[in-house]
Amino acid sequence: MMDAWARQRLAELQAAASVKHKKDVRFVMLSLPRTAKACAATNCQKAMVWVWLTYRVWQTKSATVAIPNSALARYGITRKVKYLALKQLEAAGLISVERRHQKTLIVTLL
Repeated sequence: MMDAWARQRLAELQAAASVKHKKDVRFVMLSLPRTAKACAATNCQKAMVWVWLTYRVWQTKSATVAIPNSALARYGITRKVKYLALKQLEAAGLISVERRHQKTLIVTLL
């Protein structure tokens, strides 16, 4: 049982409370080996390059990472697929790529 003063005070507190806005960003946890199998099964191996790249950025806590061919080869991604995917991601404005002669590519997530 609330008296009039308590109801009024509760209404004042609720009106003065800051509104908490939820961020409209959703995340998903993926197993890299299972994602690689799904990408191979659906013939979209270039998507696996993006998944691996975002994982690596999260893992190193740096927006700039090196992408060796051997790291993606574990998931069935050839260097040709890697280069094509990076070229398309760069054209879309999602990444920037530093190409060095006969060295591992350095990629920065934008």
